[in-house]
Amino acid sequence: MALATSACGSDEGPDSGPDPDIERSDAEALQGACQLPDGPRTFDQQKGPPEALDGDCVPTWTEAQLSAGFAAIRDERLLTSSMQPGFLRRIPWLAVDNGCEERAQAASYFLDQWGYPATYYARVASRPGKSLSLDTVHEPDGNVVWSHHVAPVVQVSGQLVVLDPAIDPERPLPIAEWRSRFSVPGDIDVALCRDHAVGAGCFDAVPAEPSLPSTAPGSLLHLRLVTEWRVQELLGRDPYRVLGPCPPWEDDCEPEPTPDPNLPPVLRRFASDQYDSPVWAPIYVIGDNFVEGVTTVRITGDGVDELAVIADINLRRIVINTIYPFGDYVVTAYNGALASQTMALTIE
Repeated sequence: MALATSACGSDEGPDSGPDPDIERSDAEALQGACQLPDGPRTFDQQKGPPEALDGDCVPTWTEAQLSAGFAAIRDERLLTSSMQPGFLRRIPWLAVDNGCEERAQAASYFLDQWGYPATYYARVASRPGKSLSLDTVHEPDGNVVWSHHVAPVVQVSGQLVVLDPAIDPERPLPIAEWRSRFSVPGDIDVALCRDHAVGAGCFDAVPAEPSLPSTAPGSLLHLRLVTEWRVQELLGRDPYRVLGPCPPWEDDCEPEPTPDPNLPPVLRRFASDQYDSPVWAPIYVIGDNFVEGVTTVRITGDGVDELAVIADINLRRIVINTIYPFGDYVVTAYNGALASQTMALTIE
């Protein structure tokens, strides 16, 4: 994967560039009176309960910068994947389950490249026996559970505000509201880190330059983009649509097409999770033109010959929760008498 050449990488920057009323050096000057750590500090040295947060050193943004910067990191399509050459991708905000560190680093990097004042990182970690849990329509299970989370944070009108489209793509969130989406205060420790979104570090001896996580094939950011694509398939979305011009927060797109019961279904692949693990249960049948109440799925092989029980269905995805024995099967989908092509399915 490589960083795509686009207007967002030009010297002029995008239309969502910095507010002319406050330059980066002016913003940094506003933090001149704050108490920075004396030397490097780890996350564990900086962490504390939410009520103990001291945000005086977090860089100040204007309301205009906050609005424009949030929209830019959410919407700009800056990356390409070797899986879909030439198809520009956003920071993978729709791969909610994993990758917050890479998203936060990428967002801070691009904001720096566009000339915005620096950001800090709002980092939370669950205390022993606790966890962070988020209900989200962007995961097949409808929920994710984390041990930690991170996103860029800035100060606006004396308030700490978090830029995290994975939690809320509609707007930046005041830090207390951001935390409340996935935790209760007594379950977590929080630190405001200047230099590190991930790992043990929090503050370096001198400010670190923002950097883009590696985009080479096999790198973590590359894997997050691959996972994000697969998650959209498991949700029954068209990845080219939702990761392209029509993300879930875009209101101006044409409605999705409706399935046609007078045409056969199309099978593309099978999956059981977003990581391309061996197929077992549930079985996600990924394809097209699946019609609720019409489409059936026949599974044959290893002593099985039956219409599968469909637990959930939409245009592009069928979920089957039945646990079949390990072995090799053949799958065919039908809209009435109209059959799809058959596909081999190995359960292991």
